[in-house]
Amino acid sequence: MKILRVFSDLGDVTTLTYDQKGNKDKIKTEIGEYEIEYLGSGWREGELLFKVNGEIHRVYFDNGFIIIDDEALFKIDRISESAVEEGKSLEELIRGKEGEILSPMQGRIVQVRVKEGDIVNKGQPLLSIEAMKSETVISAPVSGTVQKIMIKPGQGVKKGDLLLIIK
Repeated sequence: MKILRVFSDLGDVTTLTYDQKGNKDKIKTEIGEYEIEYLGSGWREGELLFKVNGEIHRVYFDNGFIIIDDEALFKIDRISESAVEEGKSLEELIRGKEGEILSPMQGRIVQVRVKEGDIVNKGQPLLSIEAMKSETVISAPVSGTVQKIMIKPGQGVKKGDLLLIIK
Protein backbone atom coordinates (compact mmCIF):
# COMPACT_ATOMS: atom_id res chain seq x y z
CA MET A 1 0.00 0.00 0.00
CA LYS A 2 1.16 3.53 -0.77
CA ILE A 3 0.01 6.96 0.26
CA LEU A 4 -0.29 9.50 -2.56
CA ARG A 5 -0.60 13.25 -2.36
CA VAL A 6 -1.96 14.62 -5.62
CA PHE A 7 -1.28 18.32 -6.24
CA SER A 8 -3.56 20.06 -8.75
CA ASP A 9 -2.52 22.99 -10.90
CA LEU A 10 -4.68 25.20 -8.64
CA GLY A 11 -2.67 24.29 -5.53
CA ASP A 12 -5.25 21.90 -4.07
CA VAL A 13 -3.91 18.67 -2.58
CA THR A 14 -5.75 15.36 -2.23
CA THR A 15 -4.41 12.60 0.04
CA LEU A 16 -5.28 9.00 -0.75
CA THR A 17 -4.12 5.43 -0.25
CA TYR A 18 -3.38 3.23 -3.21
CA ASP A 19 -3.09 -0.54 -3.34
CA GLN A 20 -2.82 -2.86 -6.32
CA LYS A 21 -4.02 -6.46 -6.33
CA GLY A 22 -3.89 -8.31 -9.62
CA ASN A 23 -5.28 -6.09 -12.37
CA LYS A 24 -7.39 -4.03 -9.94
CA ASP A 25 -6.36 -0.89 -8.08
CA LYS A 26 -7.97 0.11 -4.81
CA ILE A 27 -7.99 3.79 -3.92
CA LYS A 28 -9.30 5.17 -0.63
CA THR A 29 -9.91 8.86 0.11
CA GLU A 30 -11.79 10.66 2.84
CA ILE A 31 -14.89 10.78 0.63
CA GLY A 32 -14.93 7.17 -0.52
CA GLU A 33 -13.32 3.98 -1.75
CA TYR A 34 -12.83 3.10 -5.40
CA GLU A 35 -11.98 -0.15 -7.14
CA ILE A 36 -10.48 0.60 -10.55
CA GLU A 37 -9.82 -1.90 -13.33
CA TYR A 38 -8.12 -1.02 -16.62
CA LEU A 39 -10.18 -2.47 -19.50
CA GLY A 40 -8.15 -1.36 -22.54
CA SER A 41 -8.23 1.25 -25.29
CA GLY A 42 -11.40 3.14 -26.18
CA TRP A 43 -12.78 3.90 -29.64
CA ARG A 44 -11.07 7.30 -29.86
CA GLU A 45 -7.28 7.70 -30.31
CA GLY A 46 -5.59 7.98 -26.91
CA GLU A 47 -8.78 7.09 -25.01
CA LEU A 48 -8.62 4.53 -22.19
CA LEU A 49 -11.46 2.55 -20.63
CA PHE A 50 -11.67 1.94 -16.89
CA LYS A 51 -14.25 0.22 -14.71
CA VAL A 52 -14.67 2.25 -11.49
CA ASN A 53 -16.82 0.57 -8.82
CA GLY A 54 -18.56 -1.42 -11.57
CA GLU A 55 -19.22 1.53 -13.94
CA ILE A 56 -17.28 1.96 -17.19
CA HIS A 57 -15.66 5.37 -17.78
CA ARG A 58 -13.77 6.80 -20.76
CA VAL A 59 -10.59 8.74 -19.97
CA TYR A 60 -8.27 10.69 -22.24
CA PHE A 61 -5.63 13.38 -21.95
CA ASP A 62 -5.56 16.72 -23.75
CA ASN A 63 -2.81 19.34 -23.29
CA GLY A 64 -2.03 18.09 -19.77
CA PHE A 65 -5.69 17.85 -18.71
CA ILE A 66 -7.41 14.60 -17.71
CA ILE A 67 -10.90 14.37 -19.20
CA ILE A 68 -13.36 11.76 -17.89
CA ASP A 69 -16.52 10.90 -19.87
CA ASP A 70 -16.18 14.18 -21.83
CA GLU A 71 -17.20 16.07 -18.65
CA ALA A 72 -14.91 16.01 -15.63
CA LEU A 73 -11.77 18.00 -16.37
CA PHE A 74 -8.75 18.53 -14.16
CA LYS A 75 -5.01 18.95 -14.33
CA ILE A 76 -2.48 17.37 -12.01
CA ASP A 77 0.64 19.38 -11.23
CA ARG A 78 2.53 16.60 -9.44
CA ILE A 79 2.10 13.49 -7.30
CA SER A 80 4.19 12.51 -4.27
CA GLU A 81 4.25 8.88 -3.23
CA SER A 82 5.44 7.06 -0.11
CA ALA A 83 5.15 3.47 1.09
CA VAL A 84 3.17 2.72 4.26
CA GLU A 85 2.90 -0.13 6.71
CA GLU A 86 0.18 -2.68 5.97
CA GLY A 87 -2.86 -2.42 8.22
CA LYS A 88 -2.71 1.32 8.93
CA SER A 89 -5.95 3.25 8.51
CA LEU A 90 -6.29 6.32 6.28
CA GLU A 91 -6.69 8.45 9.42
CA GLU A 92 -3.35 7.16 10.77
CA LEU A 93 -1.72 7.92 7.43
CA ILE A 94 -3.21 11.42 7.30
CA ARG A 95 -1.80 12.21 10.75
CA GLY A 96 1.65 12.01 9.18
CA LYS A 97 5.11 11.48 10.58
CA GLU A 98 6.56 13.32 13.54
CA GLY A 99 7.41 16.88 12.52
CA GLU A 100 4.94 16.93 9.63
CA ILE A 101 2.23 19.54 10.14
CA LEU A 102 -0.93 18.40 8.35
CA SER A 103 -4.09 20.37 7.77
CA PRO A 104 -6.83 19.46 10.26
CA MET A 105 -9.54 20.74 7.87
CA GLN A 106 -10.40 21.93 4.40
CA GLY A 107 -9.98 25.65 3.84
CA ARG A 108 -7.72 28.39 2.48
CA ILE A 109 -4.36 29.48 3.86
CA VAL A 110 -4.77 33.01 5.19
CA GLN A 111 -1.34 33.69 6.65
CA VAL A 112 1.99 31.88 7.03
CA ARG A 113 3.69 33.28 10.13
CA VAL A 114 7.07 31.52 9.76
CA LYS A 115 9.65 31.00 7.03
CA GLU A 116 12.04 28.16 6.25
CA GLY A 117 14.93 28.11 8.72
CA ASP A 118 12.96 29.72 11.58
CA ILE A 119 13.33 28.12 15.01
CA VAL A 120 9.91 27.56 16.61
CA ASN A 121 8.76 26.55 20.08
CA LYS A 122 6.01 24.06 20.88
CA GLY A 123 2.68 25.94 20.80
CA GLN A 124 3.97 28.81 18.64
CA PRO A 125 1.49 29.91 15.91
CA LEU A 126 2.67 28.77 12.46
CA LEU A 127 -0.15 29.67 10.09
CA SER A 128 -3.87 30.40 9.78
CA ILE A 129 -6.52 28.56 7.78
CA GLU A 130 -9.92 30.06 6.95
CA ALA A 131 -12.96 27.84 6.56
CA MET A 132 -16.53 29.15 6.34
CA LYS A 133 -15.42 32.69 7.35
CA SER A 134 -13.82 31.32 10.53
CA GLU A 135 -10.05 31.48 11.00
CA THR A 136 -8.14 28.67 12.73
CA VAL A 137 -4.56 29.12 13.93
CA ILE A 138 -2.28 26.07 13.56
CA SER A 139 0.42 25.92 16.22
CA ALA A 140 3.66 23.94 16.39
CA PRO A 141 3.15 20.53 18.06
CA VAL A 142 6.92 20.28 18.67
CA SER A 143 9.91 22.60 19.01
CA GLY A 144 12.44 22.66 16.18
CA THR A 145 13.47 24.30 12.93
CA VAL A 146 11.08 24.89 10.02
CA GLN A 147 12.62 22.71 7.28
CA LYS A 148 10.11 23.08 4.45
CA ILE A 149 6.96 25.11 3.83
CA MET A 150 4.65 23.40 1.34
CA ILE A 151 1.91 26.05 1.11
CA LYS A 152 1.44 29.76 0.40
CA PRO A 153 -1.21 32.34 1.35
CA GLY A 154 -4.41 31.98 -0.67
CA GLN A 155 -3.83 28.30 -1.44
CA GLY A 156 -6.65 25.83 -0.89
CA VAL A 157 -5.94 22.84 1.37
CA LYS A 158 -7.85 19.72 2.34
CA LYS A 159 -7.81 17.73 5.54
CA GLY A 160 -4.55 15.78 5.73
CA ASP A 161 -2.55 17.96 3.34
CA LEU A 162 1.09 18.46 4.30
CA LEU A 163 1.54 22.11 5.29
CA LEU A 164 5.10 22.25 6.61
CA ILE A 165 7.84 20.17 8.20
CA ILE A 166 9.60 20.89 11.51
CA LYS A 167 12.76 18.97 12.44
